[in-house]
Amino acid sequence: MGDSIAFWKDLMAHPNYDAWWKARDARNATKNLQPAMLWVGGQFDAEDDWGAWNAYKAAEQNNPGKAFNKIVEGPWYHTQWANQDGTHHGNIRFGSNTSEYYQQHFEIPFFNYFLLGKGDISQIAKANIFITGANEWKSFNQWPPKNKEDEAMYLQPGGKLGTSKPTAEKSFSEYVSDPAKPVPYEDFVHFNRTRTYMTDDQRFASRRTDVLVFQTDTLTKDVTVTGNVIADLLTSISTTDADFVVKVIDVYPDYLSYNDVNIYAEENPVVAYPYPMGGYQMLVRAEVFRGRYRKSFEHPSAFIPGKIEEVKFELSSFAHEFKKGHRIMVQIQSSWFPLVDRNPQQFVDIYHCSEKDFIKSDIKIYHNATNASKIILPVLK
Repeated sequence: MGDSIAFWKDLMAHPNYDAWWKARDARNATKNLQPAMLWVGGQFDAEDDWGAWNAYKAAEQNNPGKAFNKIVEGPWYHTQWANQDGTHHGNIRFGSNTSEYYQQHFEIPFFNYFLLGKGDISQIAKANIFITGANEWKSFNQWPPKNKEDEAMYLQPGGKLGTSKPTAEKSFSEYVSDPAKPVPYEDFVHFNRTRTYMTDDQRFASRRTDVLVFQTDTLTKDVTVTGNVIADLLTSISTTDADFVVKVIDVYPDYLSYNDVNIYAEENPVVAYPYPMGGYQMLVRAEVFRGRYRKSFEHPSAFIPGKIEEVKFELSSFAHEFKKGHRIMVQIQSSWFPLVDRNPQQFVDIYHCSEKDFIKSDIKIYHNATNASKIILPVLK
């Protein structure tokens, strides 16, 4: 089917970020915006959790001083803001009907004011964001907020994660990435790509030998993250290319507890038993980065096997509070199938390679005094 679709041919002809892609950057359409803009997005939008955040930012940059350019981000899947039930996403409960709140406090006032010339829009702030974990709406006069501070969380020996830079002279964690046995994005078999994977329990991945796990001690205070997390990995691989998937996870306390809706109930209404939430590993945000683009999206480059290099990339914005008594976890892996196509782990044309090109790669992630891998959290103060 692929070779009969013109757009698919175009995609295969432009694997890198060249002029063809730059001309199709939707952010270009935010220049010289005339109408009032209310950008609405879902933090758990499996179709596009990136778009609303960045279209809003582009509109801000391209139209300085624009009278009405504002954003609303709720804890939603794609179009859940228009749904009657915004009380939960998968296993995660929000404590209120967030969709109804959005409709009453943002959507209806916006259209009443600009289409009917009545009502009040003064309550609509520049950025109107639902903080998951805390389960509350917050207003900001810009996004990301001014009162956030970037805080480095270093990967440590023994699967630890903390604010202290590692001091060991030589220390790394490693795994074997095998394209023939990729890490799945879900723990169960299904016919369609799910939307609930965005908050799903990651305990299944923690048990795999090809997934590295780092986590903090139990938090002694709430930690609210608002903005883009930066993954800054120091790595060496045994091949000439590899993918890097970084997942930021909220680990719930171990005491026995249940929610009142099962994740599978949305996929299969027959199954409706409660899900065990003690020790739940909630996926908050994840991103994949193809290593060949570590220096440039326009000009990819091969890895030199065994050479330590930096792979640094940004995860999409989110707003989440890690509650006191929880832990912050980071998982690192090199496949996320079938959300992301398998990397042959060789510096070849992935669109036209064959099965024999797919090989195993030994991946090392360093956490020592010289090569200190970390994630950078934008912590709200």
